[in-house]
Amino acid sequence: MDIVTVSDIANKLDIDRDAVAYAIRKAGVEPLGRAGIVRLFPGSAVGTVKRFIRSKRQYRREAIKCTA
Repeated sequence: MDIVTVSDIANKLDIDRDAVAYAIRKAGVEPLGRAGIVRLFPGSAVGTVKRFIRSKRQYRREAIKCTA
């Protein structure tokens, strides 16, 4: 099983760490556990965060088109 941290996900997706933390919180991804203060997530969290971020960006693009 692949285990990743918020920073690992941010590095893999090349996005801001705070954006990853937000996506994890909003998508309801539960940590497997902790190593000190670091939350550990399953490797599948990378895909979950990627889909969440993509859907938010798509929503923002559509909202901008409607107001322009």
